[in-house]
Amino acid sequence: MMNLTQLSLFRDIARELSFIKVAQQNHISQPAVSVHIKKLEHELGKKLLTRTPHNIQLTPEGLIILADVKKILYLCDNLKISSNYQHETMEGNIRIAAIHSVGMYEIGDFLSTFMKSYPKIHIHLEFRRSDEIYSLLLTERIDIGVVAYSEKRTRIEALSLGQDELVLIVDKNHPLWGKKSIKLEEINNEPFVAFEEGIPTREAIDQMLMERGVNIDIRMTNDNIYTLKRVVAAGIGVSIVPTSSVDEEVSNGLLCRVKIRDIDLYRPLSLLKLKKNALSPPTELFVEQLIKFNV
Repeated sequence: MMNLTQLSLFRDIARELSFIKVAQQNHISQPAVSVHIKKLEHELGKKLLTRTPHNIQLTPEGLIILADVKKILYLCDNLKISSNYQHETMEGNIRIAAIHSVGMYEIGDFLSTFMKSYPKIHIHLEFRRSDEIYSLLLTERIDIGVVAYSEKRTRIEALSLGQDELVLIVDKNHPLWGKKSIKLEEINNEPFVAFEEGIPTREAIDQMLMERGVNIDIRMTNDNIYTLKRVVAAGIGVSIVPTSSVDEEVSNGLLCRVKIRDIDLYRPLSLLKLKKNALSPPTELFVEQLIKFNV
C-alpha cells in the first residue's frame, strides 16, 4: 500500500534526479530508496522513472502525477503544522538562498530574532549568486530567495525588502581616508576592486560610472563581499559596496566609508517566491515578518 514516505521520496527524486542525493538527504540507503520507488510504481501500475547508469528522467506518467504528489505532501505538511500552531509550537523547515551582501548583513539581525522566537522552525540558508538563486527557485530546491536588482521572470514574484545604500570604501593609506563624502568624479582612474561581471550590483555600478563618464582601473574582481573587503583593506584598490556590509571593518579602523554625494546610490532588495506555489505556514510567517522588519 502506498504511503507518504514513497510519495516524499518520489518528489525528491523528481527534483534532484539522483538516487544518491535523495538517499543522503533522507538519511537512508540508496537501495532503500529504490525499493520505495518500485513499490510506489507497483501500487500505481505505472512506470514513473526511466533509469540508466548515468541518467534519471521522469516518464510522461511520472510527470503527470508529480503535481498531485506535491499537493498531497503539501496538505499533509500543513495539517501537522496547523495542529502544532494551535498549541503555539509552530514548526517546519524553510530553505533560503541569498546573495552574500544581503544574507550576511541585511537580514542577519532578523534571522537571529526569528529563530529565537520560533525554535522549532529550522532554517537552511545558503549564499549564492543571483542567477543561481533564480535557478534554485525555479527547480524548487529553495522556498524563497533574496536578491538585489530583481529581474522580471514569468514564474517568479518579487516582493520588496526596501533598499540599501552603496558607498565607497578605501584603505587607511588612501588619500580619501577620513573624508565624509566626495563627488563621483573624484575616483576617476582609481584602481578598483569590483564585483564579478554578471552580478546585478556590478552591472548597476558599471552603468552609473559609464553615464557619468568616470573611468576606473579594475585590478581584481570577486563575487564574495568578504573577499572584496579584504582586498580593499590590503590597498589593492577602492570599491563601492553596500554600507551595512562594512560596519565591522569601519569600527575596527580597517576601512573608511565615504558617501558619494552627487548621485543616488541605493539598490533595491527583493524577496523571491514562485507565483504558483503557496508558501508553507512557517515560510509565510517568515516572509511576513521579514518584510515588516525591512519596511
